[in-house]
Amino acid sequence: MHNRQSSLLPAPASFGPKRWILAFAAQLATASLFVASLPAEPASAITIRIPRNRNPYRVCALELVDAGVAPDVAASACAGALHPRDISKCVVQINRKTKISAADALSSCRRVRRPDELTTCVVDISSRSRTQAAEPLLVLDSCRRSLLPEVFSECVVGLSRRLDFSTERLMSTCLDSRDRVGQLDGRPAPTPPAELIPPPSRLN
Repeated sequence: MHNRQSSLLPAPASFGPKRWILAFAAQLATASLFVASLPAEPASAITIRIPRNRNPYRVCALELVDAGVAPDVAASACAGALHPRDISKCVVQINRKTKISAADALSSCRRVRRPDELTTCVVDISSRSRTQAAEPLLVLDSCRRSLLPEVFSECVVGLSRRLDFSTERLMSTCLDSRDRVGQLDGRPAPTPPAELIPPPSRLN
């Protein structure tokens, strides 16, 4: 009887391979679920980015030539600028937003301390003034001559919305009123009373 029951049971050795396969399958399934639960990496994370050449002199020359400036003139302008990108931005914006050529814009952009303010002045007067338009080159020259280009343009644009004067007359008025030599804020320096002015010292 004992021998007959023993013959009905599988041999102990037959459990080994099956148990190993089941254990391996369970581990593989667990690993698959773990990997699936991880957040997917964005495509940009594995993209190799090559830094672009941002040399300011190169970009300055490229922008000026694209705007229509002769290569030798562009090279001289960019090489002589402390901040070459400021020069090229000034030229490009004025050329795109007004009827002023890149060559004429460059002549003025190189002669001011703050090319960005010159750009704002020229573009604002050309596009926002509501009176009779002035010659584009006159607008450019007036903004260049102004000590405070942004304040000057606000003066011209503001007056144009209330007064029926030509833009040329408004520019002349704002230049005479705001840009006195040595007075950057547009206000004349007060003159002290005569009695408060100390007499010149005398050397013994």
